[in-house]
Amino acid sequence: MTKTKWVLVLLAAMDLLLIAMALMNYFFLFLKPTGLLIPLIMHMVAFTVIGFRSPRIPRWLTILVLMIGVFFMLISSVMLLLTHYNYTTIKSQSHQSLTIEYRDFTLGETTYLYHFYKTNFGIIGKRLDDESIRMVFQSVNNPGFDPEAALGLDNAVWIGDHTVRFPTVEGTKEVHLKSSASSDSPEMTATDIEAFIQKVENKEDGHTITVNGYKLIVRYDESSDQSWIDVSSDDSEGLIPNQQCSRIVPNVEQGYYMLEECTHRWEYKLYPLEELP
Repeated sequence: MTKTKWVLVLLAAMDLLLIAMALMNYFFLFLKPTGLLIPLIMHMVAFTVIGFRSPRIPRWLTILVLMIGVFFMLISSVMLLLTHYNYTTIKSQSHQSLTIEYRDFTLGETTYLYHFYKTNFGIIGKRLDDESIRMVFQSVNNPGFDPEAALGLDNAVWIGDHTVRFPTVEGTKEVHLKSSASSDSPEMTATDIEAFIQKVENKEDGHTITVNGYKLIVRYDESSDQSWIDVSSDDSEGLIPNQQCSRIVPNVEQGYYMLEECTHRWEYKLYPLEELP
């Protein structure tokens, strides 16, 4: 196989890899800040060198391909300027990492936008689509914070290895890293929650479990034959304030175990369902 064919095969393999990863919500994190610019430049350089070195390819065709490539590079550059995302990565004590993609923009109102990527090594990240955060403020209510301060980035707290709690300007918000069964935190699994659900159904008063920093206790009143769940945490102003809920149920559509029929509102996300194989 000639060098030209090798180059074309490598480019095709790279394109297929990037497409397949994107379809599965996986990305090379070092490519995120520049978008498609690096792959476009690699294609342009390769096709230009092949075109000028090959006597069978007309010079005008090589120049045309080069001009098309420059056009798409300009379009990609403009898109990058318009979006202008920033990136940062925070780590847990066990080296689990969460990369945050964020920006703010003002068009009559200020919008803070955050996307999250789960990564173990900082090279490849899986985008957590259901965990994105969007906060919108009218001009009169604009807190005037930069995106880092609006999210509370400096005060983010890891709850185990699968949840990060952010004290945002809209209140506490939690981002859950949807781990597979093989990488779930050893102190808590979906099996533990299923067992607790059974304890609630059996009305086993006093049974306790801790999930993402929240303490859940089964309560049962024999005189009324009623049971419920006491929910408490050190941060009573957190995403789930101290209160009582009736039950925990798996919600496949939302992808979480949900606390339902609670004192302050109907339901809360408690813990992500295990991913199906």
